[in-house]
Amino acid sequence: MNNKKIYVPSTSEVKILDTVYFLNKQNLYPLPLGVYKILIGSVEPEFVIYQELPTYSTLTSFSSKHISRLIMMLLRYGYLARIYDEKSDELYLKLTDKGDLFLFEYHKKHKYKFVKRSESKKPLIIEIK
Repeated sequence: MNNKKIYVPSTSEVKILDTVYFLNKQNLYPLPLGVYKILIGSVEPEFVIYQELPTYSTLTSFSSKHISRLIMMLLRYGYLARIYDEKSDELYLKLTDKGDLFLFEYHKKHKYKFVKRSESKKPLIIEIK
């Protein structure tokens, strides 16, 4: 009898996979730090252009280290792969066929809505006379 456990990505890892998927669809390949900046909703000019992604600003409470650990698990289990770019001498993230199939099956079963975290709309400092 085979007692191997099957690794199933968590909701947070699905958000990472979706982020990489949406970027890869546009022929864009992120570094883990880029995925992190999108997921926390960074307002740096380089990342604000991705605010239309469904996963933008959906994991605001996660640290860079935590996101990196989740990405390492996805790489280890074959949901993500690294692609080398000679110009920058960096390894970028790419969704694998296994990751693509997992996302397809996941979204068929789960009608998950990405909840974007936004800052309070009310003023934080006001003058009262």
